[in-house]
Amino acid sequence: RFCEEQRIKLLCYGTVAGGFLSERWLNVPEPHEPLENRSLTKYKLIIDELGGWDLFQDLLGVLSLIARGHRVSIVNVATRWVLDQPQVAAAIIGARNAVYLRDNVQALEPSFAGSRFYLNQEDLRAIGRVIQRSAGPQGDTYSLERLKGGKHASIMRYNLNKVS
Repeated sequence: RFCEEQRIKLLCYGTVAGGFLSERWLNVPEPHEPLENRSLTKYKLIIDELGGWDLFQDLLGVLSLIARGHRVSIVNVATRWVLDQPQVAAAIIGARNAVYLRDNVQALEPSFAGSRFYLNQEDLRAIGRVIQRSAGPQGDTYSLERLKGGKHASIMRYNLNKVS
């Protein structure tokens, strides 16, 4: 709300939660540490905060149904949802290699992809129903990382400018 009132637009990252919002994680058992990298560790903690693996699987299921209906990927649906938020100006879409580039472009404007898909009201309501069930972290989004000794702080690197 603050951003809307101040006419601030956001550049968002993490639109696919380090790859968790993809077909790879649909209908698979909950992963346990150690995960492949710090990014997955970070986003798994967020999944836990939002409501856990079962709720996350419900979200992936909804995203998968929407993706099939539009003939795109879960990554495309998640990215499109973020880009369609009123205060979002752009999104940073990470990809480990060029294999993902063609798929990522599907969520962008027609000038890039040639055939942009749109999330319709039914799609948005289906996603919204799952999101409403989320406990979600409350308050300042960085407070979880600032809590020294907390789960989220364990993956942070502090005092990077400190000279040893």
